[in-house]
Amino acid sequence: MVELSARVKTMTSSPTLKLVQIKKQLEAQGKVILDFGAGEPDFPTPENIKNAGVEAIRGNFTKYTPTSGIAELKKAIRATYLAEQGIDAKDAQIVVSPGSKYGLFILLQAVVNPGDEVIVPLPYWVSYPEMVKFCGGSVVFADHLQPERRFQLTAASYISRCSPRTKAVIVNSPSNPTGKIMAGAELAELIAFCHPQGILVIVDDCYRKIMYTDEPYPSPLALVPEAGEQVAVVSSLSKTYAMTGWRLGYSITCEPLAAAMTKIQEHSTSNPCSISQKAAVEALAGDQGAVCAMVAEYRRRRDYFARRVDGIGNISYALPDGAFYFFADFSHYIGEKGFQDDNQLAMDILEKLNIILVPGSAFGAPGHLRISYATSMQDIREGLDKLEAYLKP
Repeated sequence: MVELSARVKTMTSSPTLKLVQIKKQLEAQGKVILDFGAGEPDFPTPENIKNAGVEAIRGNFTKYTPTSGIAELKKAIRATYLAEQGIDAKDAQIVVSPGSKYGLFILLQAVVNPGDEVIVPLPYWVSYPEMVKFCGGSVVFADHLQPERRFQLTAASYISRCSPRTKAVIVNSPSNPTGKIMAGAELAELIAFCHPQGILVIVDDCYRKIMYTDEPYPSPLALVPEAGEQVAVVSSLSKTYAMTGWRLGYSITCEPLAAAMTKIQEHSTSNPCSISQKAAVEALAGDQGAVCAMVAEYRRRRDYFARRVDGIGNISYALPDGAFYFFADFSHYIGEKGFQDDNQLAMDILEKLNIILVPGSAFGAPGHLRISYATSMQDIREGLDKLEAYLKP
């Protein structure tokens, strides 16, 4: 029998991806499932982006590309950040990867040594702790679960957990699962603290264009100019442009870190998909009308969700500022129905209502459920009708 490595033995499976498998199994049994667990847009990839991919195939753009991404795509990324955030990055700072998840993975591999601490937000995206542990690092949590400041992303929550062993902190804004945004002043305070300590601030901004506030998205790389080399941005096209299956993300970091990430990518994936890169150029540089339409629809769904949840009662939440998730405290109903935890509640809802919800324990927040509104209004209405009848018989 093959003996597995110690590091992979400690790694747990992704709870959200496991739900995708469960959904497929149930649908194969002929069941109609209302999926409120999905972490991907329900919209198709916009036509102009798909056409760019088709043209890449027809033009035989199907060979290896430079490991860190084609020049045309790096130019589009640079133009995007210059227009949106006033950041004039260099090509040598950009690493295009097969998805932002992989970009974050190789970034952590490039900086984390065994025994280093990495501070992640609580609640957290499910892969953060597993990636840190895979690098041999220790996970420390910046607690954003305080009832009086529910899910607010504050600099103090990170700073209070820093130690001489802290190598990096991860900020996810807008957050998965809460949809909350870290204000520019808070992020600047965190960066200013971390810079003299030599702590890397990693900002996962893959939902930055799915926002419902009027405030502009803060520029992590420019907030504290002297700290530029201690800040890294990891981003994605998956959520904004409904390109989850195209598997393309990118990072903007200091040049030495980008070079190290490129070296890891050389020996693991060689390069991102050539066709996806051409489609990504169109996504970033082309018409943004589809993005605006998707965000407007997400806002409509969010507002509907809030009204319905308020009507059910006894469910605490903080209205999301971005992304497409409702993260709510169902502790009242867990106790009322005699369940031990959120996992039991979510499973009972799945078995009785054919509705998929993600237990909050997957994000380090027992008693909560993550409800994705990246699904049709018809399904949202039907699902909330069923959920209300279940909770308030």
